Amino acid sequence: RGPLLRLPPGYWIEFEAYSDSRKPLVFSLNGEMSRRKDGTREFNIGPQLRWKPRSNVSLSVHPEVDFLHTYRQWVANVDDALNAATYGKRYVFAYLNEKVLSAEIRLNWIFNPRASLQAYLQPLIAVGKYSEFKELAQPATYAFNHYGRDGSTIARDGEGYTVDPDGEGPAPAFTFADPDFNFKSLRGTVVFRWEYRPGSIFYFVWTQNRQDFANPGDFDFGRDLGDMISAKGDNVFMLKATYRFNL
Repeated sequence: RGPLLRLPPGYWIEFEAYSDSRKPLVFSLNGEMSRRKDGTREFNIGPQLRWKPRSNVSLSVHPEVDFLHTYRQWVANVDDALNAATYGKRYVFAYLNEKVLSAEIRLNWIFNPRASLQAYLQPLIAVGKYSEFKELAQPATYAFNHYGRDGSTIARDGEGYTVDPDGEGPAPAFTFADPDFNFKSLRGTVVFRWEYRPGSIFYFVWTQNRQDFANPGDFDFGRDLGDMISAKGDNVFMLKATYRFNL
């Protein structure tokens, strides 16, 4: 919670397209884009392909790409009793260049009325680079005091930044952690269901999760994809069985 931030005007467009859902191969496309007067913009597109070669088999692939450039990404709140303009706090914002690539892959396979297999895979790469750090100047406005200008200073300090908001003035310097990130994740689940007798069911579930955080703020698709695939995975296996008694 904090003071109001007035957003500059902008526009937003959404679009969708679909092929004939009665066909074995179905294609759809949806996306959106937006832009504001300050230059903030976002573009998102997500094609989807569903294939049903037979009535008992269905495979769907849904990749998605999201590019975001925003000049008002919140970073931190810093206590400063001398900063009366924003009620004793400094609200730190930055420019964020973010890229997110993800996909959802699903397989449904019904072997017979009593046995089926479901598989789900979700790869994700999300990279964000922050710059142009600043603070809100006045509530209910879109005015900022940019660090490194008008007597203020900002310097890289280890894994974070040190800011002096008024140089030689009375306001104390403060630090905050580097918010850059590079998050890679690969999650998958396989579920096998077998009704070995009427009303009695056996389940086998395998879940794997891989994560990697190397190279924050630096996007390289080939390298990041390799890091995601080669990351150490956590495996969870579960067995469940039910038995129906005829009493």
